[in-house]
Amino acid sequence: AGPQCVVISDEVYKYIVHSPPKDGEDTDGLASSCPGHVHFASLPGMWERTITVSSAGKTFSATGWQVGWCIAPAHLISPIHQILPYVQFCASTVIQEALARTLPRADEPYEGYETYYEYLNSKYRRKRDLLGKALTEAGFAIPNYDVTPSGGFFIFARITPELKAALPAERLGSKYSQNPAAPGGKAR
Repeated sequence: AGPQCVVISDEVYKYIVHSPPKDGEDTDGLASSCPGHVHFASLPGMWERTITVSSAGKTFSATGWQVGWCIAPAHLISPIHQILPYVQFCASTVIQEALARTLPRADEPYEGYETYYEYLNSKYRRKRDLLGKALTEAGFAIPNYDVTPSGGFFIFARITPELKAALPAERLGSKYSQNPAAPGGKAR
């Protein structure tokens, strides 16, 4: 890509990477506060052309705050500063101050963990494992998180042949396989 190419990297889920690198894995470019995540701007030649976007909503489970931030070199942040007064949601001063006080404290010990971020990651991993176990016991197939990307809030469960065989035949007819949003209008 030419020098005019700019990357907007949405990294709001960076602290919720469920499968951090294994012992002995190369961790070049990985942020120590979020093992398993590579900041796009840390890749060779990308700092000067990357705007990194993050948010308090996902990191601090405070989506109602609607407070986020961008990190980038001055030549990319300056235009954002110019347009921001015309497009933002008007986050209250109190919430902005709360976030400013919270960010440095998140690096301190929390609930028995070295940092809040480690606590957050552990909490989501436990929830993922609990839901994954229930889905598996119900007959669904879920990804193997040791070999697939794993982070965020989503589990893509698949209906196994055994589960499909247990479904009532009338639920498998063409009426239920039509999906206008699917490729070719057919659910798979």
